[in-house]
Amino acid sequence: FWCTKPLEKEGDTEARDKMRLSTASMALLVATFTSATRKWGATAFVPARHFAPTSSVAFKHFPSFSTQKMSAIEEAVSSSAASAEGDVLFPLKGKKVDDVAPRMRFAPSPTGSLHVGGARTALYNWLVAKKGQLDFTSPDSEGAFVLRVEDTDLARSTRESEESVLADLSWLGLIWDEGPDNAEAKYGPYRQSERGELYTKVANKLLEEGKAYRCFCTKEELDKMREEQEAAGIPPRYDNTWRDADPELVAQKLAEGAEYTVRFKVPPGARVVIDDAVRGTVSWDAESTVGDFILLRSSGVPVYNFCVAVDDS
Repeated sequence: FWCTKPLEKEGDTEARDKMRLSTASMALLVATFTSATRKWGATAFVPARHFAPTSSVAFKHFPSFSTQKMSAIEEAVSSSAASAEGDVLFPLKGKKVDDVAPRMRFAPSPTGSLHVGGARTALYNWLVAKKGQLDFTSPDSEGAFVLRVEDTDLARSTRESEESVLADLSWLGLIWDEGPDNAEAKYGPYRQSERGELYTKVANKLLEEGKAYRCFCTKEELDKMREEQEAAGIPPRYDNTWRDADPELVAQKLAEGAEYTVRFKVPPGARVVIDDAVRGTVSWDAESTVGDFILLRSSGVPVYNFCVAVDDS
């Protein structure tokens, strides 16, 4: 899997890494298509004349996805996201996933080069999206392979890394239908760093509906809280100090200009339940294991998990 082509400059590790990625990625593609052919036969693919990196290559017998049971948390975020903006930002609002062409996304974080594991994930999502485009031929079909750049880690994300990842995906032939470089795509922007207004609107909607609240705890208070919990042998989590605070006290803090984070109000006794295709039904107690987690930092920057939930909805 290692490329032995001489480098122009000795010690050019960046060029070597890129060539290694390209060679390994090609091997990945060959192995994947070979495995699929062995399982479903040569007729599993569309005719050879249509086989090109940018064309619709699909399995005829691709297994269907199991329906997931949405938790109370996901339902709250999803419904608020859908009501915060119109259908322009949420193409599948009000539709049953099984009845429409799949919208598959690959969402790299531009903090380095594309990993071969990421290429593998992109490949599978691209295949499902292309099969959906073959199965759903209506002109108004929203089926697509979407490239979303998750660059909320402002300290480590770089535009150079983003361009490198996009170039590698293009080299593999995994061409996206919607992405940050597509000015005609109607559901952008596709960089999370450029979607701050949307996240703020959804967070405000959750505040209005009583599904989130402002937390004015200082870093020192949170550190002390964690130390006391660890000393008592309790798994560290927020103790809900501001969850049911007096509205007048909250208004006073806001008037003083005090910094705050926005936390999600996890419903009492809430359990996250997922019908996983491999492991079966998986569930856990969200209230005791996660607690009231942060949606917006005190700087106003949304956390990664919140961005993903809003964008995926």
